[in-house]
Amino acid sequence: MSRLLVSIPALNEEPTIGAVVSAVPRRIPGIDEVTVMVVDDGSSDGTAAAAAAAGALVSRHSRNRGLGEAFRTALRTARREGFHYLVTIDGDGQFDPSDIPALLAPVTAGVAEISTCSRFLDEASPEGMPLVKRLGNRVVASMVSRLSGVRVRDATCGFRAYGPAAIERLGSFSRFTYTQEALIDLAWKGFSIAEVALPVRSSREHGRSRISNNLWRYATLSVGAMYSAAHDHMPWRFYGLPGLLMILAGICGEVFVFVHWLVTSAVTPYKGVAIAGLFMVVIGLLLLIVASLADTSSHNRHLLEEIIAEQTRRNRSGHA
Repeated sequence: MSRLLVSIPALNEEPTIGAVVSAVPRRIPGIDEVTVMVVDDGSSDGTAAAAAAAGALVSRHSRNRGLGEAFRTALRTARREGFHYLVTIDGDGQFDPSDIPALLAPVTAGVAEISTCSRFLDEASPEGMPLVKRLGNRVVASMVSRLSGVRVRDATCGFRAYGPAAIERLGSFSRFTYTQEALIDLAWKGFSIAEVALPVRSSREHGRSRISNNLWRYATLSVGAMYSAAHDHMPWRFYGLPGLLMILAGICGEVFVFVHWLVTSAVTPYKGVAIAGLFMVVIGLLLLIVASLADTSSHNRHLLEEIIAEQTRRNRSGHA
């Protein structure tokens, strides 16, 4: 029996959350059971009550922990309760829940292990999207594509569907956002990613986007999340290669000064080169040590992920 968990992260979405929950289709091709869960991330209004009244399960954070933690709550629930599929959709009404079957189709058909709604698949932006936000999305998508090795046109959209293996193996650690981190992590693990063009509202019907209100903070934290996800999968490229280049440059500088000393019996006027060369060699060695430690940490993380995946499969078979 195929079971789907539709997770809706929400923070002060009382005006829209009930309509979003009610609009989630309960009959989807290839799915036998649909469960809707709202993750109330510390709302100060009636979001939780409105969600429960509409028929959703509610998992409530006592305080605002961020979108990344809301996603991990959904991921833990999907693993613990043995769900085969996980869909995430925002609670502000920008995405149409009736599009869930179309979003889920590539995953249930086995074409991809994760499918994500793309607002830019046809190289056009949603009507009314601010220029700064449009350019920011393009830059982030380019960065994610480079780090993951997979062409992605929309890396920040939260309307996504995850298959069984993605639920088992996905690693998420960022507190503020998880969208870019998840794509990089799954791409490096060899999972296929599909983008699905779906209609999206360009603006919220109620309230204002918390991300749009602080784009610089969002950009900074997004870069941090992408860096964290990428360097965990390729520590030698992030630390080892720069370390080797610094050691090589430092040694070249030291050799140059040494040859000059043999010829002239003086270090001047290259004393600064000698000091800089020694400094680069030391920093390069430290980077190699960091690369080695990061590589060991990465191996340990993968072992833990295997344990989590095995436990998830057991939970899934127990709910069959």
